[in-house]
Amino acid sequence: MLSTKATSIAIDNTNLGDDCELTLRLLELLKQTDYELVQENGQRRLTAPEIASGEKHRIKGAEIFLGRLPRDCYEDELMPILQRIGRLMELRLMLDFSGSTRGYAFVLYADTKTAKKACQELDGYQIRPGHRIGVVKSVDNCRLFFGGVPKNKGKAEFLEELNKILEGITDIYLYPSAHDKSLNRGFIFVEFKDHRAAAMARRKLIPGRVMLWDHEIAVDWADPEPGDPIDEDVMQTVTALFVRNLSLNTSQQKMREIFQRDTGIPILKLKKINHFAFIHYENRESAHTVFQIMSRPGSVAEKEGWEIRWAKPIGATKLLERQKCINEAVAQSGKIEKKSERKLTKDASSLKNKILIDEGTISKSTAHMNALQTLVLERFNAFCTFECLRATDYQGFMCKVTIFKDGHQQFEYLGDVMPSKHKAISVTSLKLYHDLNQIREHPDIFQNCTTYSY
Repeated sequence: MLSTKATSIAIDNTNLGDDCELTLRLLELLKQTDYELVQENGQRRLTAPEIASGEKHRIKGAEIFLGRLPRDCYEDELMPILQRIGRLMELRLMLDFSGSTRGYAFVLYADTKTAKKACQELDGYQIRPGHRIGVVKSVDNCRLFFGGVPKNKGKAEFLEELNKILEGITDIYLYPSAHDKSLNRGFIFVEFKDHRAAAMARRKLIPGRVMLWDHEIAVDWADPEPGDPIDEDVMQTVTALFVRNLSLNTSQQKMREIFQRDTGIPILKLKKINHFAFIHYENRESAHTVFQIMSRPGSVAEKEGWEIRWAKPIGATKLLERQKCINEAVAQSGKIEKKSERKLTKDASSLKNKILIDEGTISKSTAHMNALQTLVLERFNAFCTFECLRATDYQGFMCKVTIFKDGHQQFEYLGDVMPSKHKAISVTSLKLYHDLNQIREHPDIFQNCTTYSY
């Protein structure tokens, strides 16, 4: 028995020839599966009954992208292939004005493990003789950026206004002006319940001008999260929280006092950098409890406008990109000669002699860098890199030292703000050298350390 929505699809498509044949095939598919079929805004959605009824919810990270589809490939051909991997929750097929597919689709599965399996087994699958499809994990972005919004409006006003024209909004993030907390910074981020809701909202807003309170608003996807997609199993082991939208006047010590006062759970490590901070806990249970307490309505985080998330371990792609930037910066600055770099990994004893060169020809910063590199190599069988960052909200620079072992990043240390690059490198290298030099009985001290991104 067909639903009203499915019947409307059939009526819209009952034309002669191929269109009529396709309609009959889709109707037969609906009879066999009890799925719901709806077409709107340039896409056709085939949705499982448990999702359509609200019995089950869409899982973030469980969506994949199908590319290189034949232009005459439709739901009746795709569904049997997709169902081999696991229960199909939703298939969104992109269409052009003629009704042909645009060559790609989005597929939602019940969980992230099934989606991962689909990528592995269906990428390169020969859907027809000589025609292979491409399958990758969907970005699954649920957040849109709204620029040029009125600065005198608050979160409740934005929610009320946007809910009049959009569906599926779960939250709105806005950041107070550094000079006047009663004003926002002229932009907001709108979070939706899932990627489909965000995509539908963007498609609805993009064609024409978007006006809010007589302001013309720019709408686009928020920047995707950097690095490789993080596996759900890995995220379940994270013991650090990421806090965004902090005031520059809030010190690192003040952050520690607030979190420990409101939660009663000791902090293992806290690092605040400008507008954000990473807070590490001893175990997952402690971090989860803090997350729940600080996310409650009326919490200090809500009152201050802080955004709290789970920190994300940096993926391999971002590590490679970062390492490339570091190498380029080091090469341009001329701080370390290529000959010295080669010797660094080959012979620790030769490096030890290298740092004894007269400081009249090599700066203190380079000498301290070399001393730290030698210590890390000899004591921990690892190597370190240096990156000098400008402190955007202060007059000065910070040096970041990253330690790698066996091709993997093991540890990251960010020094204090200094008036010059040379001073930042010198002081940070010397401080870390003395700290690591105290470690004598634990050569694998970095083994369980994790660096996080946001």
